[in-house]
Amino acid sequence: MLKFILGLSLLTSNPVFACIASENVDIYFSRDSAYISNSEIVRIAKWVADQKLNYANHLTKETTLISGHAEESEPTALALAQSRLQAAYVLLEQLGFLRGIVKKSARVYSHGDVDNGRRVEISFLPDCPNKCCDGK
Repeated sequence: MLKFILGLSLLTSNPVFACIASENVDIYFSRDSAYISNSEIVRIAKWVADQKLNYANHLTKETTLISGHAEESEPTALALAQSRLQAAYVLLEQLGFLRGIVKKSARVYSHGDVDNGRRVEISFLPDCPNKCCDGK
């Protein structure tokens, strides 16, 4: 009887899939550096082009989050995180992708927090319609 009830509940339950509307990308840096490599510039330019195509006619509110990071073992880590943030901001500005409200932050990762804390995290958050919401 228990197997029957479990089977019936599986057949009648609706699967729930989480959808994250944000579009995210990271820019990675060499240790102790705020220089964006050519390969990272090309990769980010492609990501920006994709977002511009995907949201070309987007008319609702948008937010762009830019967060610079460094590892605590890097000299002057907070200043380095802020320099990485500024380098990414300038790159996005040059690529024409500072959309909507832009929020900036900088953070230093403690040893062991993440595999690679030498990065800038970029999150583009379009309101509905987006990949999770059709606006209807």
